Amino acid sequence: MSANRKSPVFQNFNRMMASGLDHTDYTRIIDRVGRGEDHVRVCEELGDKWFAAAEEELKNGHRETAQIFFINAAAVYRIGEYDIIAITDERLRIYRKLLDSYSRGIQLYENMTAEKVSLPYHNAKLSGWLLLPKQAPGAVPVVVATGGLTGFKEEVHTIAVSLVERGLGVFLIDGPGQGESLYFNQSYYEVEHEKAYEVIFDYLLSRSAIGGKIGLFGASFGGYLVARAAGFLSGQLGGCVCRGGSYQPEEMISVYPNALEKLAIRFGKDIDYVKEHFLSKMTLAGIAEKITCPLLIIHNEQDPLFPVAGAKRIFQEASSTDKTLKIYPGFDHCATFDATEVQRYLVDWFADRLFAK
Repeated sequence: MSANRKSPVFQNFNRMMASGLDHTDYTRIIDRVGRGEDHVRVCEELGDKWFAAAEEELKNGHRETAQIFFINAAAVYRIGEYDIIAITDERLRIYRKLLDSYSRGIQLYENMTAEKVSLPYHNAKLSGWLLLPKQAPGAVPVVVATGGLTGFKEEVHTIAVSLVERGLGVFLIDGPGQGESLYFNQSYYEVEHEKAYEVIFDYLLSRSAIGGKIGLFGASFGGYLVARAAGFLSGQLGGCVCRGGSYQPEEMISVYPNALEKLAIRFGKDIDYVKEHFLSKMTLAGIAEKITCPLLIIHNEQDPLFPVAGAKRIFQEASSTDKTLKIYPGFDHCATFDATEVQRYLVDWFADRLFAK
């Protein structure tokens, strides 16, 4: 390795805080990487310390403290591997630690049950967590929540916890080409991504603990994915939230470092094949107009990855009678500078619609 790696540009302070990184880890990362240490190694070391501390606290009977420490470990492991492009031994080692610490932590929450789910899909499997509030009076509505191109289901953790606290179920899922489903199950992106959501919805509707309506949440590239799914599956949806999404993800190629290489890895193809066969087909043209479910679009006026024009186009073309476009000022992606307000708004938005009679 020729040089120590810097911290990822697209993981700014607000994004890291919003997705659950402990503020003390942020200051340690900035200090140590700023003094020349390798970002990935620093994060792995911090994650290892949290994990060891969590195991010690669990051994001492301190479940809540152990839960916090395991989740802290998962968050810092995730920041560590985030900017590794290829699926290397290093990335897989850190990602296994991420998955282990998240699994240990999420199952220690007192207010929810956390069930690991593996859904057969094509010749692979989709990995997720079904989170259900323990105090629910009966079957509950559920929000299917996903990440994007480089941030996956564990990055949606804080939103998932807020939804559960509000009484909703959450299905955190790595779809085809995402996170655990890609790295360990060899499930690759497909243009017709909505087919995976058909399988996910069928599974959820087969569970007796789930009743009422299904919501759909996606951030960044995941915002494109859920908007596309809503174009085909609106009849099964009680609401869809697209946060920082895109009308045509090809627009990120010129501004996002190594975007084509990352897409190729997630499709399981080479770059030329992706450019020739997939890029132009990744669009909401002719699909956005089929969205009829309640729709919330959250975007920034100056999004550096997906220009706001795409969000406005989704909003304009969607056929939903209940649709809202919230545009936040500033140069930001997924409105992370306004993360607390955004999170509370979308949690209330889902609750108002999914609990409605």
